[in-house]
Amino acid sequence: MSKTILYTAVSLDGYIADEHGKIDFLDHPRFELPEEDYGYAAFLDTVDTIIMGYNTYAQIISFEGGYPYSGKECIVLSRSKDIELADPSITVSTDASVDVLRAQKVSNKVIWLVGGGATNAQLHSLDLIDEMILTYIPTTLGKGIPLFRENDQVLEWSNIKTKSYPNGLVQIHLVRS
Repeated sequence: MSKTILYTAVSLDGYIADEHGKIDFLDHPRFELPEEDYGYAAFLDTVDTIIMGYNTYAQIISFEGGYPYSGKECIVLSRSKDIELADPSITVSTDASVDVLRAQKVSNKVIWLVGGGATNAQLHSLDLIDEMILTYIPTTLGKGIPLFRENDQVLEWSNIKTKSYPNGLVQIHLVRS
């Protein structure tokens, strides 16, 4: 059976980006630990399919170093199919995020939900996220793009693992209760 995992960094006050959609708060020398990737490489090795919203995709391809998920199936959710693709493994879907995810869940895949906030909220409210791996950054932003934009669904989660890092980051791994 497939599983959908939301793996992301979040500020202490629950934001995945600042009010302008920037994630500069993640790029602070204080948060760098030599030889530490916070489990990212091991996690990415387990992923079959990546799903993200268009704004998240635009942010990712703006980073230095090129598209980081080459070779992984990636679906970008967009209102328009007319976007530049950074890699042949990327497809664009104008279908609703729920339809895209449900189509992927029929296979035996690990699906990484990269975000952003609106996509996270919609899929959370429909109980389509199976696990969350959240790395809390010891910073408050005050305002920005929340982990889940407006969402009226109350779901119970169980913490199966917590790891603290010497630079103050805390990573929690949650599964649906």
